[in-house]
Amino acid sequence: MLLRIVFMRIEIKERATVKKIISKVINLDLKSSLNGISIDSRKIEKNDLFIAMKGKRCHGSEFVNRDILNKVGLIISDKFIDSPKAIKVDDCSDFLKKIACNFRDKLKMKVVGITGTNGKTSTKELIVRFLKTKYKVNYSKGNHNSMTSLPLSILGFNCDADYCVLEMGASKNGEIEELCNIAKPNIGLITNISKSHLDGYKDFNSLVNTKMALYESVTKNKGTFFLNLDDINIEVQDSYNDIVTYSYLNSQSDYFADLTKIQNGTITINEAVFNLKYKSYVFSYNLLASYSLASSLGVDNSNISNSLFDFSFPKGRGDIIKKGNTTIIDDTYNANLASMQSGILNLKLKKNKSQDIVLILGDMLDLGKDSLSLHSELGKYINGLNFIDSVYCVGEQSSYVIKNIDNQKINLQLFKDINSIINFLNKQDNSNTIFYIKGSRGMYMEKIIEKVFN
Repeated sequence: MLLRIVFMRIEIKERATVKKIISKVINLDLKSSLNGISIDSRKIEKNDLFIAMKGKRCHGSEFVNRDILNKVGLIISDKFIDSPKAIKVDDCSDFLKKIACNFRDKLKMKVVGITGTNGKTSTKELIVRFLKTKYKVNYSKGNHNSMTSLPLSILGFNCDADYCVLEMGASKNGEIEELCNIAKPNIGLITNISKSHLDGYKDFNSLVNTKMALYESVTKNKGTFFLNLDDINIEVQDSYNDIVTYSYLNSQSDYFADLTKIQNGTITINEAVFNLKYKSYVFSYNLLASYSLASSLGVDNSNISNSLFDFSFPKGRGDIIKKGNTTIIDDTYNANLASMQSGILNLKLKKNKSQDIVLILGDMLDLGKDSLSLHSELGKYINGLNFIDSVYCVGEQSSYVIKNIDNQKINLQLFKDINSIINFLNKQDNSNTIFYIKGSRGMYMEKIIEKVFN
């Protein structure tokens, strides 16, 4: 099996416990302590465990040399390595999951699992920020949410925290269930479910079922599930009682958000009013979800309000860059139809007479047989908007966005690749403009920001 490897190393905080677990799994009494675990040969430090895994292009065992052998405390590989420090196992991925699962059983804290199509990382970061005002919190860093990076994250936790917050991602059938089998979440939240990364699924229902495995796991563990009432794809059993609801459409929900004053920079959730650093529907949805969870766990409104003051979007997820009278909204981390539509809708709040709004959009990848219809749907969506001045598209699939826009007030340009649009923009006067830049990871849209806006 090919793995999406995240280049990472974790420091082991509970060294004696992890050492004991590894010794049991490999049936060998380890003499020396292990300081960390790395899956990247370039990040190995003294007395680390190096798990030599199969990557997309090569195998980790190929990078084992004398320097690495002098550094490591132990190597685990599913390929033979001629060294007394190396132990061969049947499958490195199974080994990693097994030791993480064993270590999770030693953790007495509550585990919060977060998944969804969009907003996972930002919602997780807000939840962590809120909970840390009252509790000791372990959490997965960045977007370490995969079959490799989530178990690694768990192995870097300490045992004295009150809560553990884990982001869970999936690119094919069954992966959320597998992650839940490792993490055993007591609390779950699904931000939303929409069409994205469909290449790894039989159909959209398979994607929905994969995400909903978090709910199934939480109910199995007799935990609490936080339900987004506004997403029709998230359906739960009426018979399960430990559910907290949130919504901006249904005032009967446990946590109801009034978004009517976003333009003025405030949001009201139940009776609490919060000042918004970002006048953004996307940010408000993430805030509603994270507030619902943190408030339910006893975090008070003043701590939440103070935590919002210096919050910043993770890089590439809507962070704002100012260059004189030019504004660049970096939403380049990834893209699907729902996140494109919500990101573009936010621009309505930013429209003013002195600045044009320009969309720079790359292909939405991994959509399988639905790709052309979803790109066409995006074009039709943009066509009905009255606050967009120009649309610049990059890539073959995005031509279907252009083909579905006939609004005479919108200037259209299609570019075959990133270099073409970079060359074009570098010859333009980009002042007095708001640029919204978004596309799938494989389109490398962030290069536009680097090469044009420095």
